[in-house]
Amino acid sequence: MAKPPAAFADRLLAWARRHGRSDLPWHPQAGQQADPYKVWLSEIMLQQTQLANATAYFQRFLRRFPTLEHLAQAPVDEVLALWSGLGYYARARNLHACAQQLWALGGFPRTAQDWARLPGVGPSTAAAIASVVYGERAAILDGNVRRVLARHGCRPEPWNSPALAKALWPVAQQLLPKASADMPAYTQAIMDLGALVCRPRHPDCPACPVQADCQAHLTQTVDQHPRPAIRRARPVRAARWDLVLHEQALALVQQPPTGLWGGLWTLPARPLTPQEFHQRQDEFDDQLTHDFTHYRLLIGLRRRRIATEQARPRTVQGQQVTWWSLRQALELGLPAPVRRVLAQTPLDE
Repeated sequence: MAKPPAAFADRLLAWARRHGRSDLPWHPQAGQQADPYKVWLSEIMLQQTQLANATAYFQRFLRRFPTLEHLAQAPVDEVLALWSGLGYYARARNLHACAQQLWALGGFPRTAQDWARLPGVGPSTAAAIASVVYGERAAILDGNVRRVLARHGCRPEPWNSPALAKALWPVAQQLLPKASADMPAYTQAIMDLGALVCRPRHPDCPACPVQADCQAHLTQTVDQHPRPAIRRARPVRAARWDLVLHEQALALVQQPPTGLWGGLWTLPARPLTPQEFHQRQDEFDDQLTHDFTHYRLLIGLRRRRIATEQARPRTVQGQQVTWWSLRQALELGLPAPVRRVLAQTPLDE
């Protein structure tokens, strides 16, 4: 009779000691406890962001805001400017609000339950911080872990369905190691497994430490799990952007603190219907497309220069504008498509 495999956590921990990632900048040195500030910052950045991109931003953030105090006391505009290009800007606003709350409280919570009460910190992020820093037996369920467990249990629910998350949370909790001392290594290990072995495409099943009881592997349906996400047609919206130049300055509008691109600086804009956009394409000097999670934005860019003898207007398209030099503008918090437009804009004509 075949010997049953060792516990899921034991196999995963043994694999991680040989193959896990140990060079990430938020990882502690051997024998040291993880820094809650670094772990929290990295977890927020890794929401909806690839590791390579998040790592570069993490290093820049840490140089500018090396401690919680530096981040809490910085103006939110400065935080947004440094976040510019990373996307999902509510994360940056929540990061700043969370830093201010933590600084007012005098430090970091020790439990996932307390972390989850803070701005921008959901259940999985809270568990990741509490387990890695303080050894709490709290399960995470980020994208990598969801994929590992959906395959391991051959789950039938679609990838992006609430039903899949509901089914996997208790499973994730049951698989945790019994000793809290193993939690920091286990949490990192299961994320590493999803990133390095149980990849979305071309998973390396022969290298997987838990393949012996992985139901998708045993039934040869790994490529069918997780089940494909439920996809809906992406709606299309449109707008005209005005790049207004005066001498060596350009006009920008700051968005309200909440909502799309909240607090960021954008070009003066006028909404259009997609039909209007296509009917008026001859009016545009350039066209861009920007994809959001839930819709696609068609952008018609119109450039115009105001004569030197004219006073700078205070409004453009009925919007209150502020005039910036190009160098100043590129140091502001800008959405990626605005930054792309400005980076291609000469002002010395």
